[in-house]
Amino acid sequence: MAPKGRNKSRTVKNALGAAAVGTVAAGAGLAAYEADEHNRVKRRSQKKREQSRQEKRTKALAKTNATKTTTAKMELDRLTKINPSHLTTRDRKVRQELIRRQKDVIKGAKPQTLAKAAAKLGLRSIPGVGAFLTAVSSTPAGQGSARFGPGSKKNK
Repeated sequence: MAPKGRNKSRTVKNALGAAAVGTVAAGAGLAAYEADEHNRVKRRSQKKREQSRQEKRTKALAKTNATKTTTAKMELDRLTKINPSHLTTRDRKVRQELIRRQKDVIKGAKPQTLAKAAAKLGLRSIPGVGAFLTAVSSTPAGQGSARFGPGSKKNK
């Protein structure tokens, strides 16, 4: 049965409106798909970037830890070579604490801060390993170490 009277135009309007709505919906769906595809590509590239960053971090961390371990082993050797009978009581305590710190580094544990270690020993401060070794270990006289005479710096 065909629409009659004023219903006729309304039905055509509804049909055209429905077609327009369908076209808009299809266009919106296509736009959403394209946007989602763009987001998928973007997410995939971000994931790859993050993965490569993580790999670089782990490599760098492994290198750093290996370097710290080898340095700690060298310093431990130097500290153990120092004869404790040549040291004062304070220096013996400091030496033992520094040896303990180097062993912790070799194990992979994080050593106490120097301030906490000093407080534990009842000292005001503890020098770093390098400073302690420099202060305690003997240095041979070399060229330019004399104040006067043929090896002195003033005569050059």
